[in-house]
Amino acid sequence: MRRRRRRRGLAFFVAGAAALLGQARHADAAPDAELVAALDAAGGGDVVAFELPAPPRTPHIRAATVTDASMATVLAVLGDQGHYRALLPSLVRSEEIGQRGATRVVAWELEIPLFNLSGTLELRPRAGGFELALTDGDFSPGRLVFDVAPRADGHTTVTLDARLDVARSSFFLRRIMARSDWGEPAALSAAAWVVLRATTSRAEHPHDAAAFRPTTPPAAPLPGQPDGRALFRPAFAPLAARGAVALVNVAPSGRLANVAVSVESREAPAALVARLAAPRSWGAFPGWRHVRPMPATATSAATVSVEDGIPFVDFDATWRAATPLGSPWWIAVEGAARGAWFGWEVSSSVGATQAVLTMDPRLEATGTIPRRFIEAEPLLEQGMSLALTFVDAVSATRGGAK
Repeated sequence: MRRRRRRRGLAFFVAGAAALLGQARHADAAPDAELVAALDAAGGGDVVAFELPAPPRTPHIRAATVTDASMATVLAVLGDQGHYRALLPSLVRSEEIGQRGATRVVAWELEIPLFNLSGTLELRPRAGGFELALTDGDFSPGRLVFDVAPRADGHTTVTLDARLDVARSSFFLRRIMARSDWGEPAALSAAAWVVLRATTSRAEHPHDAAAFRPTTPPAAPLPGQPDGRALFRPAFAPLAARGAVALVNVAPSGRLANVAVSVESREAPAALVARLAAPRSWGAFPGWRHVRPMPATATSAATVSVEDGIPFVDFDATWRAATPLGSPWWIAVEGAARGAWFGWEVSSSVGATQAVLTMDPRLEATGTIPRRFIEAEPLLEQGMSLALTFVDAVSATRGGAK
């Protein structure tokens, strides 16, 4: 087995650990009503909700997606005891060490890039889903609760409620999370979305291992990518009011289209628009150490030079203003992540000032370590971009960068 197939991380762990539950009951589930309402208004994107403030070591993330697979197929994937090791090449240990009724106690160990993770979990069947309770070791205490339900249109809703102590993991992860006050919910959001999407992707391709993950290489986004204004719809307001809410938009290739994150602000809309339009506001992004506007010359438009102070990645870039869709957007025209882009939109249409940051950061181009993570688990292209966009959006509107 090739090395890269042995390192696919937490997403495969959850799908494989679920297999130890056996076949879940196919009773009607009751997915989170707020998430489902937002999902119906999302226009095809996945919804991720952040509960803020997030006390240290207890972040809480909720996520939802729609899949073409039936409820029975999703549950069969999660309960496929005969094939879970095929789903989980990074799981180097999965040993049942006890049982209490329908609950099984399992010792697990994962091998992922740069470090291993291990611990003990309890597998608890639920009507229409299951719960994984992490009781000892990395990420404990914590739980991952899946609910699966059929939709009237013939598709299936899958929701995930995640609470993990992500600080109880490796030194490397703790160092990255320490860059921001929002690092722990950001890290959990990446893991939760990858877990959710891995489960539904496998359900959609139960007999085609080659289609389980995207095989097209990541690439710079094409012009005319959709913006994040769907987050201004009323269905998203309750989620934004509880912290922040995101849309993860996946391209037909399975690669990242973009991530949009909505955060409420106490600033007046006009003042917020003016502040976020100024490049000096980028200094709130974690690790953006020097932000220097460069005046236009006879041969070039005005640009902004950025030097980062983030270990293991290269965000040094020259950014140029662009205005697709009538909003202030910026694109990286020089640097490792050339072609990356981001933009802000502000609205008060639902009674509160909301700022939406939409981004495609091209993380696969920013250094060896991000590229290794994405090669090991392609879904981390979207997962890590979700985490980064969330941290940048909340830091720029509420502070907390370090």
